[in-house]
Amino acid sequence: MRGRRPGPVFVTLAVAAAVVFATLAAGFTIQRVALSEPSAATFDALRTATWLSRYRLTASTFTVDGGPTVHGECLQDWFAPGGHRRRGAVLRLDDGLVLLDVPPHTLVATGGTAAERALDPLVLLELGGCTRVLQRRVETLAQQRRGLTMSGNRLSFALKGTRISMTLDAQKAPVAIAVSSRHARGSSSIRFERVTAAIRRRISSDLPGYGS
Repeated sequence: MRGRRPGPVFVTLAVAAAVVFATLAAGFTIQRVALSEPSAATFDALRTATWLSRYRLTASTFTVDGGPTVHGECLQDWFAPGGHRRRGAVLRLDDGLVLLDVPPHTLVATGGTAAERALDPLVLLELGGCTRVLQRRVETLAQQRRGLTMSGNRLSFALKGTRISMTLDAQKAPVAIAVSSRHARGSSSIRFERVTAAIRRRISSDLPGYGS
């Protein structure tokens, strides 16, 4: 005897059950991925980003491509180039180079040597430990859980064609930076400092639009 074919109601219930099972399985998989435990590099990067966000002034000592050692200060502050007040950074080196970076349209280098002015400004800002430049990248990669590697006490990542490796202390504050790109390599030691009115005037008072 031939068996009876499943009726329409049975087929409908079977299809519905299969859809529910597939949906639950997919949801469970997505939850496992989304809620997976962050890596150690992610935790360390978030702590490093917190340190960078606390400070607006960094003192640095660095060399590029085996050149002379220079000392710098990078200040995050408000500037008004062209009359538009925006947050930016000024990096001032003891050999006379001044680099003003106010996104999205102002990037000006004056003084210093011809070799320094020919360098990628981003390399100088990174070696100078300019906090917002580094903090935004580290924070973004940590939130996305990608692009970060931790080897010993060195946190490494990429930023716009450069490769950065930051040496961290026991509290995960950066104390040294190595930067490499297609055209330059450099290393620096950095320390964070507190901003005072006198320091702001000394570093930035001669810049166009400052204090506007």
